[in-house]
Amino acid sequence: MPVLINRFALPIGAGIAAALLFVVTTKGTAIAMALAYLAPLPLMIATVGWGLVSGAAAAAIASICVVIAVDPLSGLMFALTVALPSWALAAFSTAGGIRRPWRKNDTPPEWVSVGAIVAFAAGLSAMIGVGGLTALIVVYGSFEKGLQAFADSLAPALQEAAGAGSVLPEGQSVDDFALAIVRLSPAAIAASTFLMSCVNLYAAARSTKLSHRLRRPWADLPSAFLLPASVAVLAIVALALAFALPAPADQFAWVIAGPLLAAFVMQGLAVLHALSRGLAMRPWLLTALYICCAMRSTWTLPAIAFIGVVESFATLRARAAAGRSKI
Repeated sequence: MPVLINRFALPIGAGIAAALLFVVTTKGTAIAMALAYLAPLPLMIATVGWGLVSGAAAAAIASICVVIAVDPLSGLMFALTVALPSWALAAFSTAGGIRRPWRKNDTPPEWVSVGAIVAFAAGLSAMIGVGGLTALIVVYGSFEKGLQAFADSLAPALQEAAGAGSVLPEGQSVDDFALAIVRLSPAAIAASTFLMSCVNLYAAARSTKLSHRLRRPWADLPSAFLLPASVAVLAIVALALAFALPAPADQFAWVIAGPLLAAFVMQGLAVLHALSRGLAMRPWLLTALYICCAMRSTWTLPAIAFIGVVESFATLRARAAAGRSKI
């Protein structure tokens, strides 16, 4: 019976759960959109806890369910933007745990690093963003026409919000504001997709660890999180191109830079968490930090991302640890 559950029941249940979380987006409510971000979670749990085959089966079942519940195009979109990337990220996070036959039996498996997992997640999110932008240009004939179409669909909701008392930026009409939001959307969506992929993977790993099905050892994230310097160089180049290139090429640079910069914000937070260990005021300092991130994000997040980039080149945590050891 446990074998049957592992082989059939769990992938079916995970696939149906993921499909339901995605299908609720048809409701169009804020709660439904938030739930859609959790659609990768059941697929990642199946992959991390029950293996690659179970995860792949769950992803396929979820895609088929979306085809049946909505339409084939939505099923294809779900498969390419949710199911396949979720399975690939979860599978990559468990890579390295297989022992090599040419090594000694007592050699521990070499697991893929936390930084490599995060970089892989950023790469997947950037690929989804580039694919979405390409589809937009192909469907509407040009980038500007696609933006205008989405802005026109967003304008009525903004008009309703303005009528309910929401204040628009000074000097901007509803149509201008809608177009500005849509123009920022590709990079924002790519970055948020990356962040939710990481959140879902963390939740999947935590849940499988609690059920004793997590095969790899749990990493100390504040100290183990380290992105390669090559990723930092790529982020800097993508950001520079985003400012230098004309539209729509700049948007492609933005959807690459967005997830990478979000990754370095995460690394900067890991650095601050690690460096603040042992301080009596640590809880208050971290609380103040996250309040600033929420209320003054326009300057706090770039500063934290800068710390993350510097860490990839200067290894601030290693230097601090070496300094403490000399005391």
